Formats: sequence, C-alpha cells, structure tokens
Amino acid sequence: MSVVPTQMIPGALANGVDSLKALTPERIKLKPVNQAQQYTKNGINKISFRLPSYSNSFLDTSKSFLTYTLGYTTPTTVNAVDCCSPINNACPFDRLVVKTSSGLILDDVGGYNILTAMKSQMLPLGNYMNDLEGRTSVSMESGVHSPDYSIRREFKDVGIQYRHQVQAGVLAATTAKWIPVGMCDGGAGYAFDLDLYLGETSGVIKQFGSVTTPEYFVKDVIFHLELRRADESLCKRFSEVACDGDKEILIPFSTMHHHQHSLSSPGQNLVRIHESASNLKRIFNVHLLATDLSTLALQRAYGFLGLKGIVNKFNCRVGSKWMYSEPIETSTELIMHLKNSLGMSDVPLWLEQISTGTITGGAAHFSFADTIKSVSCVDFGYSNEKFLDGINSNTPVEFHLYTRPSYVPGEIMSHFFSELNYNLSIRQGQVTYTEPKPGVGFVY
Repeated sequence: MSVVPTQMIPGALANGVDSLKALTPERIKLKPVNQAQQYTKNGINKISFRLPSYSNSFLDTSKSFLTYTLGYTTPTTVNAVDCCSPINNACPFDRLVVKTSSGLILDDVGGYNILTAMKSQMLPLGNYMNDLEGRTSVSMESGVHSPDYSIRREFKDVGIQYRHQVQAGVLAATTAKWIPVGMCDGGAGYAFDLDLYLGETSGVIKQFGSVTTPEYFVKDVIFHLELRRADESLCKRFSEVACDGDKEILIPFSTMHHHQHSLSSPGQNLVRIHESASNLKRIFNVHLLATDLSTLALQRAYGFLGLKGIVNKFNCRVGSKWMYSEPIETSTELIMHLKNSLGMSDVPLWLEQISTGTITGGAAHFSFADTIKSVSCVDFGYSNEKFLDGINSNTPVEFHLYTRPSYVPGEIMSHFFSELNYNLSIRQGQVTYTEPKPGVGFVY
C-alpha cells in the first residue's frame, strides 16, 4: 500500500503524483563545522552548522532538534550553599541566524533566550515540566534551577545534557512543510548555514552564595536532522518546477524580529515598532526588570511582570486605529487575548497559574496574588495565512504602556517580538524568501 504524507499532499497532487513508491526516513547527526572541545562566551562563542543538500531528501523540522551539554567551571569547591545553577530552559543562545548557501539571511532572531523562555510560559499546563528541556516546577516560577538541582546533576565541570528545538524561523518546529534540501544548494553544495551565538554568563547561569569567577561552557553539540528520502520521480518533478522560469516552490514559514525598549518615565510610555511586511501576524510583549539577566548573583530570571506589577495597563495603535477600545488592565483579559491568538482558548496554559510567592528577593516586584508570569499579545487579524495583514514602516505600531506613579526610570526593559510570515522560495535553482501574495507562485 502506498501513502502520501500530509506534509506533501499539496505538492504531490499539484504534480499529478498519486502515491510514493518509497519514502525512507533517515536520521542524521550533524556536528558543527567549527568543532571545539567546548564553547564559551569568552572563547569560541558561536556554534555554526552547515546543512548539506542531501539528494532527493526533505527536512522535517518538526522532528529535528539540538542536543548539547551545559555546565560551568570555577575554582570554588561547590556545595548546596555556594554554587551556580542554570536558568530555566537552559538555553545559552541569545541570537540565532539562518542563511542560504548564497549568504542571504533568512532569520536573524535576537533575544533568542528570552523568546525561548516566553514560549515555555505559553505551553499547555500539562506540557510545561520537561527536565530534558531544562524545565522543572521550581525553575518555571523563579526562572532559575535550585542549588540542589545543580549539585545532584553535577552541573559543575561535568555538565547536564539538554534537548532543544529551534523556536523561530525556517528551521523551527512550526514550519509545516518539509524543506526539499536537495534543491536548496544554489550550486554551493549545501543548503543552509545555522549560527548560534552564546549569551552573557548572567543570562545563562545564576550564582548562589559565594562562587569565584564562574564561567559556563557548552559542549557535545549535535543537530539531529530528520530527513525523508523520497521517490526520485517526485523529486525530479519538484526540480523541474524549481528550475522553470514561470514557476517557483514556496514554503510558508514565520520568523521573529526582536525589539527592546527601556521604559523611561512614570505614567505613560510610548514605544514605536517599525516593521515593513505584507503579513505581520502578531506582536508579543514581555517586561523584565533591567537587572534580571544582567546580574549574576540573583536567584531569579525571566520574571515576566504582570499587570499588577510595575506596568499596570497598555494599549496598542496602528495609525489612528486602536486595537482595544479601552486599555487592557487585568490579567484575565490579557491572557484570554493571548489564548485566542494561539488558538488555545479552551486550553489551560502554564502562565495562568497563581504564583506561590516563593521567589527569593522578588517581593518588591512580583505580584504573588496574580499569575506566575505575564505575556501580552496583539494579534493583527485572528486569521490564517491566506489573509494578509500588511504593515508599512512609515506607519509604526504604537504601544502605550502605563507604569505606576512610583516607577523608577530605567527599571523595566520591555521586549517585543514581531512575528512575520514569509515564503521560502526556490526558483530557477536559486533560494530566497518572498513576501506572501495571494494566488502567486506554486505553493508546495
């Protein structure tokens, strides 16, 4: 019996292929091109992968993932009082860049560690705890693993193994269609470059007690690729389309643009975000204390402040149109708008839980009667990718953020992530990206 995977149905039907004679799964361990015994912020601080253009093969990003070991070194003899522990998610990367073989940048996601933490807070309640991805019940609220976790897992010198899926861009797990990597070489012999940049030490580990010159390291980094080697007749037809001057293969994907802004005054703060795209999907926003990721000796991180904290209401405007008739002032409505945008209005999310009030040193800033964390989302349409919501850089998206009267200027760093949709385009053997346009091109 022959079957066609749903990830290939549109392309298969459009090409007149009713079934596949063979579809062979291949799982490949890809190592960095700049292999090193270990990577550190003050040493080799970029991890680079070069994805080969495997012939007749499609990359399934939803099942591809990274594994690595994260640890730290220090001359201090550590114990449950004096040690360092990883931040929740154990994500050491603060920037992700994906390029085509010709050097065209497809994704350049800054604040990647913050994005990873933000996405974990939006997980369904039953999915939030995952030790292999660096999330425990303690770390999800405080943002930092416990000293006991660090000691028991031999975080010092040995390190802890973690798993990570790409959170944004063409290689993210959310890319719905398989990528025909064999057609993405552009004559260079490989398909994509993936660069992962290491973040500052205080944004990766936190110090408990007294620890001398701690420095984290990343080692044993592997990109596990899930490939499907397809029937040659289908790949031949795809190649004909990709090389036809009148046709192109388009694979929808979304990427994130990071913006940050220091809130400078009590009361109203105006933040303008300039984007130029034919399909702006939504903008996420989180607020962090400016010291959260810059202070090493601090037992909290990613404390995304809620509306009962320092920022107590907000609204958003594009041109003369307000997105909400009145500012959002309660977590109840803020979270419901977020859940509607995510398509999970009836699914309980982790960030909806009530805080236990146990975050060390956080009483002055965290509202323990409110939700654990807070993520706001402004959705520009509640629509699927067939409806385009364009934006021009001459008309910025304005966020009006209102802080409490006692606010100290510079206390909060507000982070925004704009989610934009593009198409990966393969045409006449060349790989690029294009703006989505209804009814244009050959969409696989």
